[in-house]
Amino acid sequence: MKQNEYGKNSIFAFLGSIGAVFFMVGDCLLYCKSGLSNSSVEPLWADMSEQRFVISAVLGFIGMSLMLPACVSFYRMTAEVCGKVVCVLINIGFIGVASTGYLHFALGSLLPISYKTVIDNGVSPELAEKLCLHWAEIVAPINMALIVCLFMIYAIHFYVTVSGRSGMNRLTCIVGIIGAFAIGMIWKLIFGSTAVGGAYGAFESLGEGFTFLTVHLYWRKKVANGLSR
Repeated sequence: MKQNEYGKNSIFAFLGSIGAVFFMVGDCLLYCKSGLSNSSVEPLWADMSEQRFVISAVLGFIGMSLMLPACVSFYRMTAEVCGKVVCVLINIGFIGVASTGYLHFALGSLLPISYKTVIDNGVSPELAEKLCLHWAEIVAPINMALIVCLFMIYAIHFYVTVSGRSGMNRLTCIVGIIGAFAIGMIWKLIFGSTAVGGAYGAFESLGEGFTFLTVHLYWRKKVANGLSR
């Protein structure tokens, strides 16, 4: 691979981390409100602006568009250090990455928008909750299948890092979804159910894209090695 391709792959991988910031902001719009619980349907959705949910969904699709080139960069890195079987599994993971915009909408924005819309049109909260739960049941199998595909990327990232195949420090396996999840839990313990505490769920989305930081560092290392020759 030519030197300029290393640089392009480095940029592609870094775009994934930028996309993670869009995901996190989108999640904060959904969850940063005092009093929200962990229930499937939140009565407080009726008091929140519908624009928060719509903007959150838009940010999710922007984040997805930035993670797609990062996934290509990850594939190219893995093709250099692993066999064909792992590369085939990444193609499955690519389906999950390509669906993150949909998942962000289906898991985050769909139910709040549905709940608030029917409430605003005079439907009782009880009937609105039944409608939302029905929606959730319909899309649940699709969501689960896509989430399994998505986590294929993170499982491969963990394997490539911990096995030493990437040449990166093995501790960098925590850079990404594992580390972000841990930080989110600590955040939740500190801030509880306050508006600020609601951001704990957004750390998982941040970790999705930050996984590609190690890919970015891999290609930067390749660039540096090429320049030093």
